Amino acid sequence: MKETLKNSIVNQFRNASLGFVRIKRNLELIHLTDEETESYLRKIILSTPLEDIETKGKNYYFKSVINNAILTVNSYTFTIITAKKIVKSKICAAGYPSTCSEEPRHC
Repeated sequence: MKETLKNSIVNQFRNASLGFVRIKRNLELIHLTDEETESYLRKIILSTPLEDIETKGKNYYFKSVINNAILTVNSYTFTIITAKKIVKSKICAAGYPSTCSEEPRHC
């Protein structure tokens, strides 16, 4: 992915109100408004390094260790399909030993 595409996603992504409900629940952001949640999602996308963005099929996966979140974005509509927290063991498995107390695991 290139920085220009990442910026396009930040400026154009969208979600329905039910999508925000699901995202807030999954990321434990229930206390935020939809506007605040949208702002937080933009922050996650912008802070994700290009090397931590994967393309699989029709989706982009933004893995933000800093924000402890993985966003799944449809590559055609720029809709955030799902958002979830990164499980500590997955961080270790991904090779981020500074964020966990054990050595990275290899699957």
